[in-house]
Amino acid sequence: MSNVTWHNKKKVIHQENRITALKKLLVYYKEITETVIEPLVILDKNMYVVTANQAFYRKFKVRKKDTVGRRICELGNNQWDTMELRKLLEGIIPTHSVFSNYQITHDFPVLGRKTMLLNARQVKSKQLVLLAMEDITVQRKHKIDSDMITTNIIANLVEQRDQLKGLNDAKDEFIALASHQLRTPATAVKQYVGMLTQGYVGKLSVDQMSMLNLAYENNERQLEIIEDLLRVAKVDAGKVDLEKSSCDVVRQIEVVIREQAILFKNRGQSVVLHKPRKQVMAHIDSKLMLMVLENLLDNAGKYSPAGEQVTIDVEQNDMNTIVSIKDHGVGISESDREKLFKKFSRIDNPLSGSVKGTGLGLYWVKKVIDLHQGIIEVISKLNEGSTFIVKVPLVVTN
Repeated sequence: MSNVTWHNKKKVIHQENRITALKKLLVYYKEITETVIEPLVILDKNMYVVTANQAFYRKFKVRKKDTVGRRICELGNNQWDTMELRKLLEGIIPTHSVFSNYQITHDFPVLGRKTMLLNARQVKSKQLVLLAMEDITVQRKHKIDSDMITTNIIANLVEQRDQLKGLNDAKDEFIALASHQLRTPATAVKQYVGMLTQGYVGKLSVDQMSMLNLAYENNERQLEIIEDLLRVAKVDAGKVDLEKSSCDVVRQIEVVIREQAILFKNRGQSVVLHKPRKQVMAHIDSKLMLMVLENLLDNAGKYSPAGEQVTIDVEQNDMNTIVSIKDHGVGISESDREKLFKKFSRIDNPLSGSVKGTGLGLYWVKKVIDLHQGIIEVISKLNEGSTFIVKVPLVVTN
């Protein structure tokens, strides 16, 4: 026998052995696939069906004799996505064992999961792929329903937000309008009561003077409330523009201490200022920051018992100008601390009954500090006093 003939015979035997191995492998896989409840089909690289399980025939309403040996995209009345199938089989989609969210039919949602059984090197011209399919119609419906519910919830929340914003804007407008209308007559009352107490219409009796002084004090209190409401309405409406300039912080604090000296003296209290040797300059709105310092120092005195001391520390580092105002008063509990900077919020304590206030002071203070891109911190312990720390950055970013 010639070498050529023997070589050809070896090739035929080898090919027959490969085909026999393939048939045995297909029988083995067929036995396995019939135990699986989801549709399974084995395809070659040209999308021809090699074999499938009963679940596949039932799902796609085709018969076995009309399936094996035909291209999968030609089966029954199903609308297969030939392009996506081709991508899957040719590996254009990355080769993994499982492909999720991969739809290969148009009629209903089906996910395809691909597992390579044989490649072209194992069996000549044969590249076999096991394609497992899962009908996700129910899951897709649930997802659509869930998305719809989520969309409706978001739409309702947006509508509620807009309604609340409208109500809040209307409230702010009402407060501003009412405050303006109240300020004019209250100012007139102040002027006329002042003229009476100064004797412009003749001498008054002791009782008359006492009543007028009481009326004057209450009118002053009313004007303070109106001013508080106007300030808050203005800052909430975004109508406060900072007029910044280079300002000596220590000098500002000294002005505030002088202004409130009589109040502290009447309560038997003292104020101690600790300042650095060098000048502390800050780029701030001096008028607004002066009011912030007035408010914080006034609170420190009001909420401290008679005879106590309030300490003010001023320092400056590479990032911030820092002012700390420390008292030895009633302090603030952990649970009440979050209420401090809320609008119209007042905290009950042993001195709150004797201290008049609207609950707007600290709210406004924080708003002004926020405008300066600064922060305000509070360190406090019940019955041991509080420290309010204001930090204003040296460099402000827009």
